Amino acid sequence: MRSTTFDGALKVDEGVSGSNVTSIATARIGPRPPPADWDSVSMDCPARTRYDVLFCESLLGPDSALLEAIGDRKALLVTTPTVDRLHGTAIRALLKGTNTVSTLVLNAREESKSMALVETVCNEALSHGLNRTGLLISFGGGVCSDVVTLSASLIRRGVAHIRVPTTLIGQIDAGIGLKGAVNFCGKKSFVGCFHPPEQVLIDPAFLQSLPRKFLVSGVAEAIKMGIARDAALFDLIEASTLNLLTSGFEEPVLEARELLQRSVWAMLDELRQNPYEDQGYERLVDFGHTFSPSLEAAMGFEIQHGEAVAVDMALSATIARSLGLIGGDLWQRIVDALRTASLPIFAPRLDVQLCRDALVEARRHRGGSMNLVVPAGLGRVVFLKDSEDLPDCVLEESLASLSTYAAGLS
Repeated sequence: MRSTTFDGALKVDEGVSGSNVTSIATARIGPRPPPADWDSVSMDCPARTRYDVLFCESLLGPDSALLEAIGDRKALLVTTPTVDRLHGTAIRALLKGTNTVSTLVLNAREESKSMALVETVCNEALSHGLNRTGLLISFGGGVCSDVVTLSASLIRRGVAHIRVPTTLIGQIDAGIGLKGAVNFCGKKSFVGCFHPPEQVLIDPAFLQSLPRKFLVSGVAEAIKMGIARDAALFDLIEASTLNLLTSGFEEPVLEARELLQRSVWAMLDELRQNPYEDQGYERLVDFGHTFSPSLEAAMGFEIQHGEAVAVDMALSATIARSLGLIGGDLWQRIVDALRTASLPIFAPRLDVQLCRDALVEARRHRGGSMNLVVPAGLGRVVFLKDSEDLPDCVLEESLASLSTYAAGLS
């Protein structure tokens, strides 16, 4: 091919062929015309954000949607020791026929959710020979999907990943979003990414093998969406939580499926409006997630994530009551719903200093405003943005009131 100077960069090279080389006509600049002003040129590359969340049955059976999703790609499935003990034999039998999928059992826990785990996944992907069309699969709870998502975003500058959440909190919250993250220097989820999955495959049957405490933790996220966005979901939770927890989400069947579906739809509908959190920092789904990260870290991650979210929601509702945004009746319904689900409403480490530090961190993460989400009714919230929206006296009064109420229950 002949060389082309910058002056001729708008021309198209003519195709010439020889015995060993064939040149293809190539537009040097196009198909857009060059800019009139070269001081600033734009890169238009809309990100892929669409993905499907599929409700499946018998995901470990012979007609599994997972096999269809994998296809003939080389893949690495990452799971945890607990999930491997429960489902490892079945998942290996399912994947045996593919000859392209290897398995990594990763001891992923909230207290160990670090870059070291990400490095382990990347090393395994490298040794397994994953290429640009390769695939990671997270088969576990929210911590597993966090680590796998971040790993997938880094391997070869980004490979595809599929999520198979096996916990309630994974199926309605952590496993269906775009984000992945690990803890860093004592800060929960400080290092992370936005890397949408190809698919999320939800099989409610996995919930039947969960210990009660993990179901309880997941219910907190459903309560979050019920209070903040979907009054009908909150009504369903009030009526059915006790039976669902007692049966391991097996009975009542219709209520179990509706809780999952309404929670998933509410979360996805909120996320789609600002998937990369670059359209603003007022996020309804941050309800229950302002004080809870600091509380989890302060307690050495010995408290379940959903339990910390429940304490956060109880405090946020108490603040709303103190500000006159909700009345005592609704406050009592919120607290009773949390307690019926066996969730805590207070923790001794939740003090004024922790809350103030948490609000400072929230401002760093939310564009300079604390954007504390508090209820203003069922399905309605307001954002407390600045210090004048939440005076110290209101915070102190709310903490004292909630602490006294919780102590009276014990």
